[in-house]
Amino acid sequence: VDVPEGLRDGVAIIEALNHLKPGSIEKYEKTPKNIFSKATNIKLINEALIKLAIDPQDLPNPNDVSSGKSDRILVGLIARITGQSSSKTLEVAPEAVVKEKQIKFETIQKTRKERSAKKIERGRQAVKATIRAARYEREYRVLRTQPKILQKEAAKHGSFYVPPEPKVAFVLRLRGINGVPPTQKKILQLFRLRQIQNGVFVKINKATLNMLKKIEPYVAIGYPSVGIIKKLLLKRGYGKQHKQRVPLTSNAIISAGLGQYNVHTLDDLVHEIATVGKNFTKCNRFLWPFKMNSPRGGYGRSKLRHFAEGGHAGNRMHLINSFIKRLL
Repeated sequence: VDVPEGLRDGVAIIEALNHLKPGSIEKYEKTPKNIFSKATNIKLINEALIKLAIDPQDLPNPNDVSSGKSDRILVGLIARITGQSSSKTLEVAPEAVVKEKQIKFETIQKTRKERSAKKIERGRQAVKATIRAARYEREYRVLRTQPKILQKEAAKHGSFYVPPEPKVAFVLRLRGINGVPPTQKKILQLFRLRQIQNGVFVKINKATLNMLKKIEPYVAIGYPSVGIIKKLLLKRGYGKQHKQRVPLTSNAIISAGLGQYNVHTLDDLVHEIATVGKNFTKCNRFLWPFKMNSPRGGYGRSKLRHFAEGGHAGNRMHLINSFIKRLL
């Protein structure tokens, strides 16, 4: 629909309204020079038409008229005004009807503002998340390359480089409850490993190392890489929301559960788990224990033997990565 520019600035419509009902709009922009003054005229027109019992849903958006997005609504509005003005005068609607229309119009305007604000906020959060993800990637790159550099430096000086101890482990339960002593059973419960093929992340310290040594014959232990942690959360990650097990299908779920700890996206959650940040415990408690599949190809006959003896139980260090891939 082609609408003349003179109608889009609202001046012609205001003059028509004042001609049909004198004094409808007294103060307005007679020569609007920018989109803001044009939008102001359209707002005045909408307020005047609400008093004439025009439905707010049939009124154009002031911000869209000058750009031509509301041309069809504008043409329909002009047709309604001319249709109501066959007697050359416009009748004012009853006060109750005007008040109802006004409330409806204000509700629509409030909803539009809220949607617009949410859209802007989502855009800001997306930009911040992208910046944080890039910073995390640089940090991971340094963690991968720094040991090799320090090892070469130590070799030049005839010394040795001892890499730092891992900070986080992934623990997978391999055995049921039959024949498990009470102490080991209680430790498995404390780690939230209540079923076979359940897996959790565990922070490595003196206390947890002693507990892991006691349950070593019943679990598989290893130190996962950043990539494997991200795959686990993407494919098997579930969060705790209102005491329910909810899949991590969007960042909104993570933000709702951990936003107060400045963890809003999957990259934030992976970084907190991989680096054992100050909110590791909160993030780990938010995550539901992983329910893993049996490994592709099966366990074989040596499931409960130690890994050093050809089985699957015990600590397999960084070889846990290939094992987790078989479980996904």
